[in-house]
Amino acid sequence: MKTRLFNKKILPLILIGGASLALVYFFIIRPQQTDLRKIFYREYGTLSELVNYLQEEKAVISQTINRFLETKEEKETGLVIPATLMDIFKGSKVEVTSITPVPRTTKGNLLVSSWRISVAADYHELGQFISTLERSMDFNRIDSLSIFSGETSAKHKAQLTVSKISLKKQ
Repeated sequence: MKTRLFNKKILPLILIGGASLALVYFFIIRPQQTDLRKIFYREYGTLSELVNYLQEEKAVISQTINRFLETKEEKETGLVIPATLMDIFKGSKVEVTSITPVPRTTKGNLLVSSWRISVAADYHELGQFISTLERSMDFNRIDSLSIFSGETSAKHKAQLTVSKISLKKQ
């Protein structure tokens, strides 16, 4: 008998509690959830636009940097004489009268940087200079060589085109 009376009192409390939870969910939590979703999607859209804008800016900056580096590399390759080539000049007994860079060329995956060099020396020193160039570890090659007799019989003038072969950066 007590359990039946107890069940009669508890059942309405359970129903009222369940109904109040349902009302709280549908009238308070659900509208707040909908508002939060709207705010979330609005912020998500704003952030997506910002990310797209930043990616476009990054692409523009990357292109500018790549263009700058290519220009810098072209200038360095064409104008700067490698240290090993300068060491060969200093170690030999030839008198270097001029060095002119030749525009670089590419052959497949090879980069060819060339310099037109004019030197003056006697025949023996000139031969040693050319041998030293060909033996160097920098893949130097002599593309052209012209030797002219100088005003004195001991000195000869030579014009040669020296190329350095290297792999292109991938």
